[in-house]
Amino acid sequence: MSNTRRASPDSPLRQERYCSSPEFERGLLANLVARRCEVLADREDRELIWFLQYLSHGNGGLKKVANDLLKMRPNHGQNHGAGAGDLDKLLAELCLNPEIKIEAVARPYFPNLFEMLWEYRQRSIETVRTTCVVTELGQQVFDTLDYALEGQCLVLIEGLARKGKTFATKAWCELHPGKARYIQVPSTNDEIGFYRAIARSLGVSINLSFKAQQLRNRVEDVLQRGDLMVVFDEAHYLWPQCNHREALPARINWIMTALVNYGVSVALVTTPQFSRAQQLVEKRTHWASEQFIGRIAHYQKLPESLNEQDLKAVVRSLLPGGDRKSIETLVAYAQASAKYLAGIETVVRRARFLAAKEDQTKVLFADIKKAIQENAIPSDAAVEKALSAQIKPHANRLQESCRLPARPL
Repeated sequence: MSNTRRASPDSPLRQERYCSSPEFERGLLANLVARRCEVLADREDRELIWFLQYLSHGNGGLKKVANDLLKMRPNHGQNHGAGAGDLDKLLAELCLNPEIKIEAVARPYFPNLFEMLWEYRQRSIETVRTTCVVTELGQQVFDTLDYALEGQCLVLIEGLARKGKTFATKAWCELHPGKARYIQVPSTNDEIGFYRAIARSLGVSINLSFKAQQLRNRVEDVLQRGDLMVVFDEAHYLWPQCNHREALPARINWIMTALVNYGVSVALVTTPQFSRAQQLVEKRTHWASEQFIGRIAHYQKLPESLNEQDLKAVVRSLLPGGDRKSIETLVAYAQASAKYLAGIETVVRRARFLAAKEDQTKVLFADIKKAIQENAIPSDAAVEKALSAQIKPHANRLQESCRLPARPL
């Protein structure tokens, strides 16, 4: 007997009656797409499928992709009475149906679909590339991730916080939508939270009743096929976040045995806290790190700071059209602030808010100055200390431009 329950139209309103609505279904399931890709010998074909699967979980899903494709070739659908809905279904079938030959995919209303999809993919990547500022530090992140992808190996990227490594990591993943997935490791200790974060990034079906083992099996089924690289940011949380003396690094062990041993490309992006946590685990549990260290194909130590040209490039990306004085002031503020790049973003966000209150269409230097004086500096004791010329010589430029009185230490 089926346990499917349906609510009659005239029944009392209950919130959960809408949980099975098709409108809530979003994105193609990675475990099903992985089985589809298993019958495709060409790696580029599989990359195209994973690219579409990635977009299916974005805003608008495959319907947006279909609309974008029709805008690229507006006459195709109109001449044959077809719309975005027809193309949307065709794209989903292309990603799921193992009988479809990708190169031969075509419909009267949309010939040469395969070539169009590759063109659309390239346009999407170029859009990301034109809006991405790659600093010297970011280029080192890019090069290391490129190596992990091509070498199908494990790499470790370590750098100080607030220097832009997360931004660079996310940007690289967006530039490789059919090859890599970005995962922010949760700070919790529970297994199910860890695997749920991976499953959500991959697009694996997640049910609140699933146990950790069920999610782990589905994640492994997708990743062990070798088509996708996984990039773990905040990787220091891969170590146990508790004081139990017997708390072995289950997450690290799983990455080694279930991913790296199967040739899955893996990148760990972290702060120096990673090595400190590793040493603590070894001391408490006598866990041997030789196997883990031996699997690291490349270790990349990132610069501790950005040069002034990189900082200016970051400011210009956050404040397009900003005047010279605003840019120089924000650079000086970042150099003096413990927040560093996050400080630039904080000030610009506040300055935009102040400009909007005055019905301004553009952020002026006065808005930047006010944002630093009234918001950023009072909330950052470290910055107030750093503004002393005895500690940071470049803070003089910031004080002069914003007319901030130096405070005695």
